[in-house]
Formats: sequence, structure tokens, C-alpha cells
Amino acid sequence: MAKVLERMHGTGNNLVIIDSRLTNNLNWNYRKIANQNGCDQVIVITNSSAADCFMHIYNADGSKVEMCGNAARCVGYLIMSEKSTKYATIELINERILECFKVGVKSIKVNMGKPLFEWYKIPLSAKCDPLHLPIKLHMLKDPVAVNIGNPHIVFFVDNISEIPLQSLGPKLENHIFFPKKVNVNIAQVEKSGEIALRVWERGTGITASCGSGACAVFVASVLRGYSITRQTSVNFPGGKLLIEWLDNIFMTGDIGFL
Repeated sequence: MAKVLERMHGTGNNLVIIDSRLTNNLNWNYRKIANQNGCDQVIVITNSSAADCFMHIYNADGSKVEMCGNAARCVGYLIMSEKSTKYATIELINERILECFKVGVKSIKVNMGKPLFEWYKIPLSAKCDPLHLPIKLHMLKDPVAVNIGNPHIVFFVDNISEIPLQSLGPKLENHIFFPKKVNVNIAQVEKSGEIALRVWERGTGITASCGSGACAVFVASVLRGYSITRQTSVNFPGGKLLIEWLDNIFMTGDIGFL
């Protein structure tokens, strides 16, 4: 037996969270649940021997994926509320453990781990420089690829509002360079050092926010020399995320209930 635990959002990234810890059942029609609830991802919590819970992530098209930073904040908040603590751990596939910290009433900080840069770990279908991929499509060119537990491609532009993401997103998501498809990030570095971001998520489409995308974009901006500090605000249509890159990447942002 399982139940829908909550309908939540992380900076506008809408989620349905199912508590399946009693049975560890994963046999759900994720596409139907997403359509009925108008959510970007369906999250299932099961038991873990290595953390407080295991988080399974399904995109709106029903595909299972490796990472969702906004969902980690929401699940972390629920687990901490359940335990009456300010710390929780979440296990993901690929043996990744996320640490979550309550830093405000509804503000959660997540240790997202280390970014991966090797071309075969992103993964790419051919060996090339991930800092300067030979991809050009319409107004977009010279992107960065990085893995934040899931694959991301980052394009830096002068004005994100000019990019027809609805039409370019599907083409880039399914580009031949990415055997596991890719999340597409269109970033604009402001004079203040903050970054404006629009995202096309694989298996979902345009979303109001993407936690791992914010991490990927900040890492890419530091490696390109566009960001000179080790933390900044990444601004989405759905809200702001504070991203810090020391050794690991830390993401802080608010959660809410739908």
C-alpha cells in the first residue's frame, strides 16, 4: 500500500510525492499521474539501508532519471519534519547520497556532490572537449556539458528571452552527442554576477525551475571564467536558488505546497 504524500514544488518545479516505504512498490503509471496532476516529476520514496530514504524520480513522460535537486529539497523537508530534525539523507540511483539541511522555515540546503566533467561520465557519445562542444543550432553554439548526477548542456547567451526554447529544446534533448538524452540550459550571466536561466528538461519540457540545472550552469560559468566567485544566485521564472561550489556543490532554495 502506498499513498500520495504531498503535492509540492521547489521554486515552481511541480512534484507529486508518493510514500511507498511500507511496500517499496514502484509499479505506478507515472505518465498518467503526471498528466492528472500537472506535475513535472513524480517522486516515489522507498526504504534505504544507506540513508533516511531512497528517492526514485520519474519525468512527466514516465522515464526514470537519476537526479532532481528540487525534489531533494522537498523530500528532505518532509523527512526532517517527520523526524523533527534539521538534517536528512537521501539515496539515489548510482549510489549517490544527498545531504539535506534545514536552514529556514521552508528553506533547504542540499549537498549535491561533485560535478563530473569527463566526456564518458556525462556521458557523450564521442570523445571531445566538454567545455566547448561542437554543437550549433539556430542561435545557440559552443555549449558546455557537465554531469550533476544527470547530464546537462549549457549555452551562454546575451538574452535568454530571445531563444525559442520550445522548438529548440526537443532537438537538443535528443542530440546524437547524448546517448542518455540531456537537460538543456539557456543561461545569461548578469553584470551583478547572478545568472538568469531557462531550462528544457528531458522527458518533461520547459520547467519553471531545475535544481541540477542551476548547479550545472554555475559550474560551467566558473569553468568558462564568467563567474569569479564560488557562489551566486541562479534566477528562474519560478524563483531563485543559491548555488555554492567549493569541492562539492551546494544548492539552497525554498519549497512549497500545491
